[in-house]
Amino acid sequence: MKTFMKLSAAAIALTTASITYAAPPSVAGQASPTHALTRAEVQADLAIWQRAGMSAFWRGQETPDVYSAGYRKAEAEYVRMRNGAEYQQELQRLQK
Repeated sequence: MKTFMKLSAAAIALTTASITYAAPPSVAGQASPTHALTRAEVQADLAIWQRAGMSAFWRGQETPDVYSAGYRKAEAEYVRMRNGAEYQQELQRLQK
């Protein structure tokens, strides 16, 4: 009986440890901003996202095929615009 109790305790401890290490990080692969985003920054980002055509893939309740050529093209355009002058221009427009 003592052996059974020791084995049970060891199994519980190992299970708890494996669950802890298996938990995903809060936001994998994404750096958190160093400051809270302003309303204008969020609105500018949304406008760029829509202009790049990303909203067409997120209609309804189905998750889009993120590996399709169309999605990847729109995503690349969004990243280009988000890191380029388009985002800064939209942000300046919203801050006026």
